[in-house]
Amino acid sequence: MGLFNFLKLVSPRHRIYHKASKIANEVEGHKNYYRNLTDVQLLEESNKLVDLVTKQNYTILDVAVAALALIREVVYRETGEFAYRVQIIGAYIVLIGDFAEMMTGEGKTLTIVLAAYVSALEKRGVHVVTVNEYLAQRDATNATKILKRVGMTVGCNFANLAPHLKQAAFACDVTYTTNSELGFDYLRDNMVHRFEDKKIRELHFAIVDEGDSVLIDEARTPLIISGPAKNEFAAYVAVDRFVKKLKEDEYKIDPESRAPALTELGIKHAEKNFKTDNLFALENSDLFHKIINALTAVKVFEQGKEYIVRDGKVLIVDHFTGRILEGRSYSNGLHQAVQAKEMVEIEPENVIVATITYQSFFRLYNRLSAVSGTAFTESEEFLKIYNMVVVPVPTNRPNIRKDRADSVFGTPNIKWLAVVKEVKRIHETGRPILIGTANIDDSELLHNYLQEANIPHEVLNAKNHSREAEIVAKAGQKGAVTISTNMAGRGTDIRLGEGVAEMGGLYVLGTERNESRRIDNQLRGRAGRQGDRGETKFFISLGDALFKRFAHDRIERAITKLGNDTFDSSFFSKMLSRTQKRVEAINFDTRKNLIDYDHVLASQRELIYKQRDKFLLATDLSDMIDKMLEKFVEQFCDQYRNPKNQNLVNHIALSEALNLELNMHGVISPKLFENMTFDATVHKTHSLIGEKITNKVKVLTPPIALIRFREIMITAMDKHWIEHLDNVFKLREGVTLRSMEQTSPLNVYIRETDILFQTMLQKIARDVIIQIANLATPEEFDEELMKANALKKLQALREAHEKSNEGQ
Repeated sequence: MGLFNFLKLVSPRHRIYHKASKIANEVEGHKNYYRNLTDVQLLEESNKLVDLVTKQNYTILDVAVAALALIREVVYRETGEFAYRVQIIGAYIVLIGDFAEMMTGEGKTLTIVLAAYVSALEKRGVHVVTVNEYLAQRDATNATKILKRVGMTVGCNFANLAPHLKQAAFACDVTYTTNSELGFDYLRDNMVHRFEDKKIRELHFAIVDEGDSVLIDEARTPLIISGPAKNEFAAYVAVDRFVKKLKEDEYKIDPESRAPALTELGIKHAEKNFKTDNLFALENSDLFHKIINALTAVKVFEQGKEYIVRDGKVLIVDHFTGRILEGRSYSNGLHQAVQAKEMVEIEPENVIVATITYQSFFRLYNRLSAVSGTAFTESEEFLKIYNMVVVPVPTNRPNIRKDRADSVFGTPNIKWLAVVKEVKRIHETGRPILIGTANIDDSELLHNYLQEANIPHEVLNAKNHSREAEIVAKAGQKGAVTISTNMAGRGTDIRLGEGVAEMGGLYVLGTERNESRRIDNQLRGRAGRQGDRGETKFFISLGDALFKRFAHDRIERAITKLGNDTFDSSFFSKMLSRTQKRVEAINFDTRKNLIDYDHVLASQRELIYKQRDKFLLATDLSDMIDKMLEKFVEQFCDQYRNPKNQNLVNHIALSEALNLELNMHGVISPKLFENMTFDATVHKTHSLIGEKITNKVKVLTPPIALIRFREIMITAMDKHWIEHLDNVFKLREGVTLRSMEQTSPLNVYIRETDILFQTMLQKIARDVIIQIANLATPEEFDEELMKANALKKLQALREAHEKSNEGQ
């Protein structure tokens, strides 16, 4: 073996592919055995594999060859499709928890079914994650027909499904779901007050379809469940009006990060407008935050790009896919800033009740894998963040698609005229054309141009998402002209109509290069599926957003030289490639930075959610309450230490506070603590309160006490966790501005978040102990009721007496 071949085998990517290829060869060797079995015998073989894995300590990798060969035969009998060798290779890569890169049209959907079946042998649940509900329901329906033949159940989870139906879906062997609904269900599961109300049984194995879209593109926006807070309508409107009046020299926008800021003139204008001497004073932090949000909404965001307005609602548009992010809103007041800008109803800014990033969520799975046609350019990110190796799988047939050199134009207007001319030329031949645009505004601009040119066409963008699959499916027919915002329609194959292959296949025309080469590759990948003919070409201008933001100075010099000429330029192609790599690195750093900060909160969230589950599952809470009591007593007694001698305690003040706050009915007196040091006082206080709680359990009876105490503990934990999230988000926003010391903002954030977390735990303990101590027993409740009734009667007698005196 030569050195080159040896190095290929020792690299993880090549080693995994080599192993997967070997498995595929072995699967091929089992073909005749399973072909000769009856349907009943195939089911029996499947049941034997389940027994081996669940009862005899075999792993799914031990039985992978037999299982893949079996399910391959079942698929053939159900659909008439016999899985290609490359699909077996892809299924094995997925099965071991890595990322299979398979080009469009190579059968990723079936590859997922093969891998899902093998993992389902563990009977611990497999989650197949898709980008939208249409794909989830379509794929679940098709998978059901296959997997029921081998004794496996398939469920489909989607929004607005009744809770008991969600439980049924997640109880299945394989569950199809969207990434957003899965994440929200996880958060909602950690808000229930009864463990049996949880929907998801276990986060064991997930297969993410279109993994790059879910794990990278959508990972920039965290999932947030919110609750209503105060409405500051007037404040948002006032700040919006102020920002709209700013002159160009009063604010600036960073061309790369697009982060807005006030200039010195802008700061002085703000201080004068809002009548304050120092905009950066602590008491003005909320005002400053609102100004930055308004600058982002008014000066950075554009309707049709970052968001659209539909029926008086601001809806976020995914920058990469052009899809509306259903149920998502900008956090921390930015959504309200956009609403003020667009003069629609300003909803109350929400308090964050629960939140998680996709990075943190998917790393909770015991095993995670993914498939996509475009992942290789982000290999480093998938490995570092998700511990998945991206393994390219060869196409079943040679790829004969022709990727033409870019055409470069001096200005966007000249480019659009050239695009229309090219579309007209191709359309006259009857060859189908798919045109990719960078945003909704561009798709509607091109729509108007094509209408003027009398070229019939379909438009697919966030405003027309309901017909997504239908439009994409017809895009390969003769004469079809389809405008698609970025990669809307992913997951639906474009099949060529009769005679189209002879014309050269689908012609894909990109109207702007994206920030990521991966997104460009996704558009190109729509042509040339399964060895079909196809052609791709990008028309770009030096005024496109990518050049303006990241290569502005160099482009200005080039425009002067270029004028209105058009040419295929290796110079600009190299510049573009370098720019895209630079932007990819910036975006990776941004996502990595998000993970670094989120990791701190993720570890705290994990602790809180685990503790919450312990509360819900416990049949005896005494140990947990005792730990909280210990935390509470030390903190409570600490308030009454003698400032001159920390070993002494003000026992008079302590006794009064204990009687008052813990409803001790005056039984605690300073004499109980006579001559006690601080440590002895803590021990005695712990004993007194513990005794009270023990007596309360006896009077209530243990089953009733368990229910009442659990509710108190869960409510206190949820209340203070929500408060903690709000504090952490505010800290995250201001930590860079506040960090004046010689340390990184992240280190400041880590230290202060830990302080906030410890404070939260103390608050939870305090609430729980005080509420349990004040919890009325039946006798106390009856006594209080008698006192209340007596007071009512006394008050009634007084009123009657006063009336009788008035009548005299």
